[in-house]
Amino acid sequence: MPTTEGINEAHIYYEVEGSGEKAIVFIHPPGMGHVTFRRQKQGLQKDFKVIGVDLRGNGRSGLDDRPITMELIADDLIRVMDHAGIECAFFCGYSNGGSIVQEIAIRHPSRVKGIIMIGAFSEVNSFLLRNEFRSGIVATRLKQMPLISYVLAIAHEKDKEKLAELRDYVRRTSPAVLEQYYRMGLAYQSTERLKDIQCPVLLIYGERDDYVHHYRHLFRIHCKTDVSMVLVGETGHQVPTKKGHALNHIMKEFIRNIN
Repeated sequence: MPTTEGINEAHIYYEVEGSGEKAIVFIHPPGMGHVTFRRQKQGLQKDFKVIGVDLRGNGRSGLDDRPITMELIADDLIRVMDHAGIECAFFCGYSNGGSIVQEIAIRHPSRVKGIIMIGAFSEVNSFLLRNEFRSGIVATRLKQMPLISYVLAIAHEKDKEKLAELRDYVRRTSPAVLEQYYRMGLAYQSTERLKDIQCPVLLIYGERDDYVHHYRHLFRIHCKTDVSMVLVGETGHQVPTKKGHALNHIMKEFIRNIN
């Protein structure tokens, strides 16, 4: 599978499935890698070109000497598009991956047809979400990657083989790198810049993921473009893995309605 190339730049691993006219780039939360979206790859590749990416320092992607920032990651994703020969795409980000999607849409509007964000937030302004990030930071500083990988895997997968693969993928990320991602996610704020997003926006939340539901109001207040929102029933935060079929259907309808 391909990786981006560049002098003194981290190589970014990605996979492309399908050959549809419209492309979707999937962006995972810290540590989880492109395997997070296995159900979307399987369910959407007949209709779209599906691109799964490992963020820098995650999975099979490398690092360079630059500190990890949201801007740098956004630019990495544009390098992936350039390397794959894709001029414009839809971007789908899950959890903190949604923050990266926002940054891409703000920094590179001409490369984005629409954005889909699952369990997303434009800033961390709630007690529960803030503590979730802080717990991750403490665990990485204590180098508890076996624990982190188990918690993430068991929350997302029931099948033993898929659980083992996700757990192994999380453990590819060094605790120091994962700590950088958690700190970056905790500090990131795009609320005042949401007005700069020019493409249609789709927000997706699990019905039981109520501790992030209030963030949808920030998107609706500050975005100047069309914002749609869907609640997926009988699930919490883990919509891509727990409600993959429903998510695929929602995404298809959103993308097909955009020229």
